[in-house]
Amino acid sequence: LEQILRSRNPNSLPALIYAAATSASYEDVDAGKMSSSSRITALLERRIQRLEAELENHDEEAKRSLQVMEQQFHRVKVQLTSREQQLEAAAGSQSSVVQALEEELYRVKQSHKQKEKSLHEQIESLQQQLKQKVKPFVLQALLSPGRHQRQAEAAFGVRLERLNQELAKKTRTIQELKKERRNMPSVPNTRAERRSTESKHQQPGLLTAGGETFPAAPCEKTYQPTVFTGSHISEVLQENEALKKQVELVLLQSEQEKEALKADAAQFEEQLSTTKAEHFRVLDHLRATHALEHSDSKVAELTNKLSTQEVGLPHQAASQLKETQGCKEALKISRRREDALQTQLTKLLQELKEAKEASSSEVKLLCTLERKILNMELRHQHREKELQQVPVRAQLSELEHWRRLAQDKSREMDAFRLELDSILDILRHLQRQGAVLPTPELAIPQRS
Repeated sequence: LEQILRSRNPNSLPALIYAAATSASYEDVDAGKMSSSSRITALLERRIQRLEAELENHDEEAKRSLQVMEQQFHRVKVQLTSREQQLEAAAGSQSSVVQALEEELYRVKQSHKQKEKSLHEQIESLQQQLKQKVKPFVLQALLSPGRHQRQAEAAFGVRLERLNQELAKKTRTIQELKKERRNMPSVPNTRAERRSTESKHQQPGLLTAGGETFPAAPCEKTYQPTVFTGSHISEVLQENEALKKQVELVLLQSEQEKEALKADAAQFEEQLSTTKAEHFRVLDHLRATHALEHSDSKVAELTNKLSTQEVGLPHQAASQLKETQGCKEALKISRRREDALQTQLTKLLQELKEAKEASSSEVKLLCTLERKILNMELRHQHREKELQQVPVRAQLSELEHWRRLAQDKSREMDAFRLELDSILDILRHLQRQGAVLPTPELAIPQRS
């Protein structure tokens, strides 16, 4: 140790002390051997006096350095106490903000529930009105296709009979014309005239027959709105019922997801309360250690307590970070499920909208109400997401702040410990060599 100190720091206080001790031992041996020489003794006395003066100077410097270190230590303690008070005030303000946000969230939930109940009641009343208005149209649509079918079949049968009669008449006229052609080959002009006259006579007959036999054209019929609407309304009603069932299923799934999210929120609140309790316990522990530090000035107790805090805080921070990461992953999964269900719900609502656009004004009013409900739910979900992200960010920032504070304090205590260890090693070595050190009378301030 002497060689290391002399080689590294030859002008330092420990190296000079070692040199003085070795020179004193060597001088004592020489004095024993050469006791007859007064000149050598005087030289040795002067040298001893000079070394004693240097030792006194070094002792004074050591005292001053110890006083400076004690002042720094007290200043650090004061800073720690002020910082603890600031952290306690910040924690109180954050707890008040969280409480206000929770109250606001509760009020928003209550208002949303009331609005949802009123909208459900309006939807049920509109559905009942729609059912009451659609029933006579449905009965009329169910009865009208049979009557129309019977009328069409009767008209088609009459038309077939008349066409058969006309076909028989035309075949008879063709046979008569063939006979006349055979009997009269030499008179073409008279035959042509006869044909023209016969055609002239036949045309009004055909026209009259056509006017009597063929029914009126479709464009000349009177418009009846209940003739062709039965099948379309029934299909629309069936599709409407199927879509309503699908919407009910999706609403049930969304309610289940909401319940799961509420359970997750309750779990997060419990975790937040546990972290708050842990934080308060840590603060109490820090207060107790601070009180012990001020009441007892032993360095060993201070170092032990700081080492326990340094060991405990990183483990707690790591466990809390793991818990928050797990909560984040679960929250992401639930958000993905909710987004998928929301997309399915929007698709079904779009299909329902397209199916209901051909219906009455009551159905359009129902569609507008459903659109408003969907927009309100989306706004409420966005607000819930924002409110859930606030405590997580505050918790992470608080954990990071405590971790940095613990690292800074551990570095300061390591440096202080190293300085004290070096001073204690030097003092022990001097005591082993037999050097008598004066005990400094330091004015230790008494703390009440």
